[in-house]
Amino acid sequence: MTIAESLAWTEKFTGLVDGLLEAVDVVVCPPFTALWAMHQALNGRRIQLGAQNMAPAKDLARTGEISAALLKDVGCERVLLGHWEVRRHLCDDDDSINRKVRLAVETGLAPILLVGEARDEEMLCLDVLRGRLERLLDGCQAQDVEKMILVYEPEEAIGKPAPVSPQQAAAGCTFVRRWVGQQWGEETADRVRVMYGGSVAPQFADGLLDSPEIDGLGGTRRGRDAQTFAAIVKEVARARAGLTD
Repeated sequence: MTIAESLAWTEKFTGLVDGLLEAVDVVVCPPFTALWAMHQALNGRRIQLGAQNMAPAKDLARTGEISAALLKDVGCERVLLGHWEVRRHLCDDDDSINRKVRLAVETGLAPILLVGEARDEEMLCLDVLRGRLERLLDGCQAQDVEKMILVYEPEEAIGKPAPVSPQQAAAGCTFVRRWVGQQWGEETADRVRVMYGGSVAPQFADGLLDSPEIDGLGGTRRGRDAQTFAAIVKEVARARAGLTD
């Protein structure tokens, strides 16, 4: 979105979710060019600002990239890391993403870390998920992980008419949480947010949120429509806090 489109989206979205932001945590990740304007527009609202990516290093010789320090300076609280589109278009790999994760934490940004199987990997393959989690979170401490959002998103789920089945989404999120518990203890596993992402739409939200292991949903490409994203937020509120329209 352009800056004007981002601000128009914000105005419409916040009007649609009035009264729900005390019950549901919302993070929005606009393009780099709209971050400062969005930070100003969100001032005083319970909506966290996140970036869509960041550089894997903090040295100054990074022309054309955005550092963690610059994201923090512009008002970001979170940063989205490991998205499949970034992996494919920018040749990001697990090692590079791990460097970003550790640098984000060092800078005071809480990662939204996407974990899932690639298109050429077996769906819901626990060995694949285990290996990816080990590489992505290598060197992280419990206090770092519990501030993150871990999103189970298999690449095959992106851009489809419907998400994976509620059973697969629940199984993927359950494995992620249990793996965290094995590494850093049950307290960290309870505190970390585990979400599902991939072709989420309001009509599928109720089924996906039926599992207690799924803390929330990623709006994905449908989140660019303020009304659709607001509908997803309302479904999360209904499922988690017992609210109604």
